[in-house]
Amino acid sequence: MSIERLQQAIRRCKTPVALGLRADAAALPQALLRQFTELYGATPMATAEAVRYTGCRVLEDCADVLSAVYLDVMSYLRLGSLGLDVLANLCDVAHHRGYYVIADCRAAEPEAWFALLPHADAVTVTPYTGGECCRVGEDKAAFALVRTKGPLSGEVQNLMAGDRRLYAAVCEQMARRGAGAVIETGYSLDIREVRKKQEKLFLVLTDCAPEDAECAFDDYGHGALVVDGTVAAAADAKEAALQAVKHMKQYVTVV
Repeated sequence: MSIERLQQAIRRCKTPVALGLRADAAALPQALLRQFTELYGATPMATAEAVRYTGCRVLEDCADVLSAVYLDVMSYLRLGSLGLDVLANLCDVAHHRGYYVIADCRAAEPEAWFALLPHADAVTVTPYTGGECCRVGEDKAAFALVRTKGPLSGEVQNLMAGDRRLYAAVCEQMARRGAGAVIETGYSLDIREVRKKQEKLFLVLTDCAPEDAECAFDDYGHGALVVDGTVAAAADAKEAALQAVKHMKQYVTVV
């Protein structure tokens, strides 16, 4: 199973910290952007190639430190067709660098995304469309976005379903279909709510401090992945990754 491969990658690197990678044209160093503008002119191609270069460099710098990469698909699609090409390229680079690759594409039909990104190990899916979103190949995985961070997400996800909140009930349905779950809020209370009923469900946590993520892990440091979105933006990505791992080890030890 693909999720077991992720757990193996975490044990190999001895850390559950993943690299969060997104296309952020506004954050590109101006000196770098000028270099690509000189090559391609003031065009979308210059921006896309600068994003590609930056992403490849970060993937290379962190390859021996972090176990997985979490690609923010929508940020690349905002660059148009060029962004899709950059995304596919970074997915391939991450795969060849040994990362477990999760594409955060929020799919209702994951097969289409695996066709576009064949080297992705997993995709995020939208569980509120129904259980068919979990239909992936045996060597792939689906991570259901059960608790998202949108300002109005609680209007639906916090509705009561019997004696629990809807997002917790959805976790049970996704676990039955072999999927993992994504919790984006970073709240330890949300994580604990899921863990009360789903001790074995693998969780992907974004925007979550290590001290709040601690309750997601078992005594062996298994059962969850924490996505760090700050490493890629650092001036020295490898040093930032090492510091993120060091911080995590204060709360979670992977055996």
